[in-house]
Amino acid sequence: MMSRRLPLLIGILTVCFSLNAQIFNAGIGGGLNISQVEGDGFSGYNKAGPALGVFVNTWLSDSWRGQLEISYSSKGSRVRTTIEDPRYYRIDLNYIEIPLIAGYLLPAGILAEGGVSFGYLIHAKEEDELGSTPGTLPFRKTEFAALVGVGYLLTEKISVIARISYSIIPVRDHAGGGTYYFNRGQNNNVISFLLHYQF
Repeated sequence: MMSRRLPLLIGILTVCFSLNAQIFNAGIGGGLNISQVEGDGFSGYNKAGPALGVFVNTWLSDSWRGQLEISYSSKGSRVRTTIEDPRYYRIDLNYIEIPLIAGYLLPAGILAEGGVSFGYLIHAKEEDELGSTPGTLPFRKTEFAALVGVGYLLTEKISVIARISYSIIPVRDHAGGGTYYFNRGQNNNVISFLLHYQF
């Protein structure tokens, strides 16, 4: 399924790159995700992984900017093993994501962001001290998340950004299948630190 969607995504990005350069700007970005899976029974942003991608954006006015990205994003969960707590547990979730973001330029080059992101799960692995845990519930292949962030324009071409994203729809059900009001399952909770370069 993903192999059928990738050419479409690449085609969309190619069209965006080929549009009038005075209207659309393109760039690349990368950075670090620190994440947790809420509902897995462990807490803390202990899982680190890369975030890499490309983007196109356009200024809709002097203050408002729209941006479309295609990125690889590593998420998941990890127990920080210590002498006092020797448990081992880790979730690795790798996504291809398409964030759609609106940004508002504040004074002094500060950019406030908000948007949504569609993700497709390309790899998932869960393991404990005994090895992989194939008997656990599978993760959903798609993710729909909300995100907010703040950035700073270092120059016209370089910006640094910090974002928080959270799954709107759980990425999988709780182990027992139970739900409680808004707690419908397990959710990705990610903080990203990114560096963007605009051509």
